[in-house]
Amino acid sequence: MSNELTTGDRATVAVVGAGFCGTLTAIHLLRLAPAAVRILLIERRSRMGRGLAYHTWDDNLLLNVPAGNMSALPDEPGHFVEYLRNVDPAFNAGSFVSRRIYGDYVEATLHRAEQLRGGELHRIHGEVVAVRPKGQDPGTRQPGFSVRLDDGRALDADRVVLALGHFAPRDPAPAATLGGTAAYIANSWDFDAIDRTEAGLPVAVVGAGHTGIDVAFRLTRNSDSRKVYLLSRRGLLPHGHRFAPKAPQPASGYPAYLRELPNTLLAHVHAIRAESRKRLEAGEDWRDVINELRAHTPAIWERLPIADRAKFLRRVAPYWDIHRHRLAPAAFLRLEQMLQSGQVESIAGRVQAYEQDGARLVVILRPRQGGPTRRLVVGAVVNCTGPNYDVASLRYPLLVQLREEGWIRQDALQLGLEVDADYRLLAEDGRGASGLFYIGPMLKARYWESIAVPELRVHAAKLAATLLRELVPGGA
Repeated sequence: MSNELTTGDRATVAVVGAGFCGTLTAIHLLRLAPAAVRILLIERRSRMGRGLAYHTWDDNLLLNVPAGNMSALPDEPGHFVEYLRNVDPAFNAGSFVSRRIYGDYVEATLHRAEQLRGGELHRIHGEVVAVRPKGQDPGTRQPGFSVRLDDGRALDADRVVLALGHFAPRDPAPAATLGGTAAYIANSWDFDAIDRTEAGLPVAVVGAGHTGIDVAFRLTRNSDSRKVYLLSRRGLLPHGHRFAPKAPQPASGYPAYLRELPNTLLAHVHAIRAESRKRLEAGEDWRDVINELRAHTPAIWERLPIADRAKFLRRVAPYWDIHRHRLAPAAFLRLEQMLQSGQVESIAGRVQAYEQDGARLVVILRPRQGGPTRRLVVGAVVNCTGPNYDVASLRYPLLVQLREEGWIRQDALQLGLEVDADYRLLAEDGRGASGLFYIGPMLKARYWESIAVPELRVHAAKLAATLLRELVPGGA
């Protein structure tokens, strides 16, 4: 590894963001053509390869996918399990290990690829604030891109990959009235702020998905009595994985029960429900229906009319998510026990307002099922409403620059960024932005199924192959 940029005839790929997706893209470039490209891996955090999900040292926070399906390398499905054998011999393909361990694994995989392949990898710490074709950068008329960092450095690259990861959630409407109130924690990933909350007071967690449950576990890690309210509009909680999950299976053909369906959301929802009931009546598990759909979900999503996609987001997505994105068995049991004891209370309803009561907050909640308004007196409120993918609202400097200069385009449903089949970003005019690529969770706009390791590792491998085809004669 080198931190000094060198000159030469190698093509240069700048990867902006060294979380899971950016790091995997670099790993695949090293594996496919180590001598052909120079890789600039740029990250604003101190550690590369971890991102938000794995940048934690709390071993209570578990992966929600069994180890057998968490290899970073799609062509080596046992790669992660082999790594685990050197961590603890009790781990196996069915284990749900901590996210901290997985971050260690991604870091180690990058280091190993660099050692074995001998590629030219430059780890660069800093925040990218602008990416411009050199012909658009004042005073230059050269091909390629100029990548500018917040400290004034300018890096040259032939291709640029944006791997920006998740963005902090937006404030729910009533929370905007809280301003700089210390008791309001706007960023659910700020565990330092969460740890500073007063231990003897209840906490309201707005959002009951995986992040909300992680926060509930964090808040109660040293207490068996601290009260946590999980607030969500429908009161839905993720289901759990079974204790003996099936080993990952190769993608099979398109499910027979979906083949003759009209291309509507309603037809697909009815068919999936009917198939799940059929499996249950046969003594099987509904989880297998969801698992078998994973390889085909992008094709279904792309075929659905835009009106049906919008209807899915409004009416179906919350129910889909609790079945599709399940908790590790140990996490599910822990949550169940906390619900039974009353330490955690899940409330379906809508927050109407917040009032300050000295150092405390009063959450005014209208229950979904009607009845009197509830007033919850808490020491803190944590926003766990999920990442913000509305590009038009994001103030991240690089996205602002690219948006204002027309190099990127948001999809109609505000799920992310529009790309073509080769991950090339679509510019405002709908044409591919030559040389500028994206990988990460905002691929939801095109594929929907694009936020978990089993899908993202494939996208990273395909993107690396695309880059090499463009840059290296006779490349991948």
